[in-house]
This record gives sequence, structure tokens and C-alpha cells, in this order.
Amino acid sequence: MQEGKLRTYLKSKKTKESTVDEYTIYVRKINDFLLDKMNSQGVDKSYLKDIQAFLKQWKADEKEKQVFLYALKSYGLATNNRNMITNVNRLLGKGPWLDRFKETLDEFVGKELRRKIIDAGGPIKQSASTAKKAVWTKCMMDCLEANVDEKTCKKILTSNLHFKSPKSPSFKKLKRMYEKAGNINDVLKYLHEKWKKRIGDRYGYDSPEYKYVEADPTIEAGKREGPIVYVSKIPYQIKEFLEAEDGEAKRYRYCHCGWVRDSLKKSDREKVSPTFCNCSGGWHKVPFEGIFEQSLEVDVVKSVLKGDEICTFAIHLPEKVIIKK
Repeated sequence: MQEGKLRTYLKSKKTKESTVDEYTIYVRKINDFLLDKMNSQGVDKSYLKDIQAFLKQWKADEKEKQVFLYALKSYGLATNNRNMITNVNRLLGKGPWLDRFKETLDEFVGKELRRKIIDAGGPIKQSASTAKKAVWTKCMMDCLEANVDEKTCKKILTSNLHFKSPKSPSFKKLKRMYEKAGNINDVLKYLHEKWKKRIGDRYGYDSPEYKYVEADPTIEAGKREGPIVYVSKIPYQIKEFLEAEDGEAKRYRYCHCGWVRDSLKKSDREKVSPTFCNCSGGWHKVPFEGIFEQSLEVDVVKSVLKGDEICTFAIHLPEKVIIKK
């Protein structure tokens, strides 16, 4: 157990000392349980079944168990344990994407067609496995594209389905920065420096991971070319992505989306439609919509579902945006 990393992470988030202690105790509990009862290597090598086994034997109410799961998620974030984060999210039923998607379909196509699209892949839950989600998304997208025109499909999928708030504190900070600097380029530079520091602190400033992010300002930040900002995702598993030797492996290590990632292992006929990547475009335009306080257009330029090794999006800036050389 890497207790020091958990405490450092929580303190960097300005977490109350009492909460830092509480979260640390919770992670110790599961670590001790796994070492003593499950004959495992502890919390750092845990699987979904291990977390479920701990919860099953633990005599605690649902509220305390939920706090425990948030503590474990914080530990996963602190130690960069992606599998742990994914497993905890599944147990929390975290992420209202499916509900938001249904609401958006109701808005654009009505309840009758929404039911047909949602039911095309059979019953599905937010907490379903990534393998089941990929099959469902393939069927859902085939039905969506067969019944809805291309323009409307794009509007549905770019409609902030992850429900990120343009008025969140972090986006408000970017808005203030833009207004104070009078220059969108300064905001993009700030975001690039922020991500360089995050990766440098985690992997080292002489690491391949840092050099990769340093060399590409589009990664989670943005590079402006005229009235367009190009933004690319950071690889989901950046170390494994950089070490992968073939395109298929790189695409799989790159993709963040639990609804489509497993389809990347399949034949072209079984893959999810690349149109679905407009959903990620909707994710990346939200910070800019917060800065400019208006809806913006976004296009998918590159996508792992189209065979590219990365995903890049073109965000169209407002006509009156402030730009300086």
C-alpha cells in the first residue's frame, strides 16, 4: 500500500486532514483484508472481485460503503491505478452518461424512437462490463445512424453527454484568465504547461511520457490555427501506448471510452461506428463553451475508431474571439 501517495494526492486537493485520515484508514482496511483473508498481494494488485469480497464481509451501512469507495477511487487516482478507478466507478454506478443520452434522444427524436435506439442492443446498465457495453454501443449506433440523419446524429452526440458543467470552478478560472489576458493563446499555453507538469511530476521530467506531451501542445490543451483550436486526448495508458509496437495495440491503449474500447479488438465489421467519437468531441468543447459562454461546433479530425492512432478534435472558435500573435 502506497499510503504516502494517497496523503500527498489528497492534500494537493486541499482535502481536510480528518478526511485524509479517514480515507487512509479505509484503504488500510481493504489492504489488510486482502493480505490476511484473500492471500493476495494487497490493494495495489486487487481486482473487482476482491473489492466485492471485501464489501460483502464488511458490516457497514450503505453510506459508509460509498465513502469507502470514494476513498478507494482517490487511492487509484493517487497511484495512477486505472483498473482500480474503473472498478470503483462500476461499483458506484458512476457516470450518468446513459441517462443523459436517453434524455438527449428524447429531446431530438422523441420517446418512441429513443426506445427503439436504446433497445437495439438489448438491456444495458451503466455498470455493465466494457465487453457488453461495446456490443451494445455497436448495435445502438447502427440503429441510430439508420434512423437519424448525419447532422442530427452529430448534434445528439456532441450535446455534452457527460454533463460536464461549463460553469465549474476550473472552467471559470479559464474564463477569467482569458478575460484578463485578452488572449486565447495564453489560455492554451497555460493548459499545456499544466499537463506537462502533471505528467512530469508523475513520470519524471526526462521520461518518454513527459517528452511526448511536451512535444504536442494539442494534448488536453489545444493548438490554435486561425479560428480553430485542435485538441487531442492524452492516451488512456500513456506508458503502454508509447511502448506498443503496432497500431492495433496503440489504439487500444489510447482509447478512454469504456463504451467502445473493447470493440477495437474486433474486426472492422464488428467495430463501433466512428460517428460515436463525436461524444468525445462534445467532452472537449465544454471548457471553451465555458470561456466564451456560448455553444460551439466541434468536428472529429482523427479517431481510433477510424483507424488513426490518436483522437483529435477541431473546436471552432466564435467570430469575435480575442486572438493575438
